[in-house]
Amino acid sequence: MILDARAVPSGTTIDTDVCIVGAGAAGITLAREFMGAPFRVVVLESGGMDLDMPTQELYEGESIGAPFVPLTASRLRYFGGTTNHWGGYCLPLDPIDFEPRDGFPYHGWPFPKSHLDPWYARAQDVCRLGRYDYRISGWGIPANKVPPPFGGPTFETKLLQENPVRFGPFYAPELQRAPRVVTYLHANAFHFDAGDTDAEIKALSVKTLSGDSFTVRAHIYVLAAGGIENARLLLASGREGGNGLGNEHDLVGRFFMLHPVYTVGTIVPANPYMNFDFLTKGPWVPGKFRIDPFIGLSASSMQALHLPNIMIDVGFRFAPVAGAVDAVKRLMHGEGPGGSTLADLSKVVRNLEGVTDFATRKLLFGEGIPVEAIRLWGASEQQPNPQSRVTLGSKRDSLGMREVVVDWQLVSEDRSKAAATIRLLGTEIGRTGFGRLRSEFGKDDAWPEDFRGNEHQMGTTRMHRDPKLGVVDENCRLHAMSNLYVAGSSVFPTGGASNPTLTIVALALRLADHIKEKLA
Repeated sequence: MILDARAVPSGTTIDTDVCIVGAGAAGITLAREFMGAPFRVVVLESGGMDLDMPTQELYEGESIGAPFVPLTASRLRYFGGTTNHWGGYCLPLDPIDFEPRDGFPYHGWPFPKSHLDPWYARAQDVCRLGRYDYRISGWGIPANKVPPPFGGPTFETKLLQENPVRFGPFYAPELQRAPRVVTYLHANAFHFDAGDTDAEIKALSVKTLSGDSFTVRAHIYVLAAGGIENARLLLASGREGGNGLGNEHDLVGRFFMLHPVYTVGTIVPANPYMNFDFLTKGPWVPGKFRIDPFIGLSASSMQALHLPNIMIDVGFRFAPVAGAVDAVKRLMHGEGPGGSTLADLSKVVRNLEGVTDFATRKLLFGEGIPVEAIRLWGASEQQPNPQSRVTLGSKRDSLGMREVVVDWQLVSEDRSKAAATIRLLGTEIGRTGFGRLRSEFGKDDAWPEDFRGNEHQMGTTRMHRDPKLGVVDENCRLHAMSNLYVAGSSVFPTGGASNPTLTIVALALRLADHIKEKLA
């Protein structure tokens, strides 16, 4: 069931078996997995069912490092979390993202990708996607249709699946009907009490913006509040005057990662009439998902050349005849807004030669509208960096919790290796006769002008078997705490170049199985 925490009498203590903090992709996935379990579950969600600014403003903080999407714009603080405005882009991390690598300090996960594959397959359904298949050949793109240099061995055409399902409205009816899973809206987790030993969570204090407070006591707690807020709540908890929970080695909040995003440059193709279908988005299929190809480095190239992962997206600039061809289609089918017929006729007349040439090539050779240029955008893997971190500032929010100070820091190799990748791409484009690349990377040490960090906040409670190198163990439990787990992208030891949501959901499913086994 779903209740309003503002109706809970102040001073109340709620006893449960599992308490989940946060109802975003991770929290809702966990809650759904527990709906049929024989134990009690409480979910605490800071917001309501819709966006309200007083709650959203609890995300305010200070950014003192490299530029990235503002803290109050990159996240949404209500039921469903940031899935309420995400693009729905999903793909797993690559196998190489899980492996330790020479020249990449702090790289690697406690297990290989193959270990996570069963949960990745289950995550496909949670995210309302197609089958667990991310090979281009599995989705009707034959290898012989992919021209060099995007068919290997250096660069490859890869794909993601896309479906922007809103976890909040989509899964709310299920959780409303779940008798043993109680979701409290407008409930802000404020402080974990671990007693005098900081070895076990005794209670969690909860506040509402209406001024009330209550306590949740559970056997197991799961912190699923997001890549920044997970670290914030840990740093703000524990004994008065301490350095937070799980922070014996000063790791909580460190290794904050984003994907650096930037304009790569522009390709002028040697043959503007070639078939570019291998790089165009697929149609929406039943189930409301589609495939979206992109360009990436092969694993062998990353390994041999010591380069990080990268996702390169494409956009086409078609020849002016494209507008005239669209006008012809509207005239033939009687489409378009009222009064547009004369404008479309004028457009066709002005481009009559181009339309005729297009029709001839389409009829005889099956060619499409000529492509004048291909614009490229990149999202790079960031090297884990302990100096990139989230800390607490002196300013407090309206609940009285200290706001965050985010210092996103990259190392010099992040830029130099991204530039080396783009130089390699330009070399391959020219060598294979595909065209020419005009890169946005100059000869100095600067990123392209539009460089920034994106919304993929990762790494502040990283996973590692060694407590001196990670906050949580391979089961996402805090090393120093017997009953506190963390879910979400904050546990990622590395971020690869993939959008993180599918991995967030897969790890939440894995954690749910672990907790069910533990409580059995």
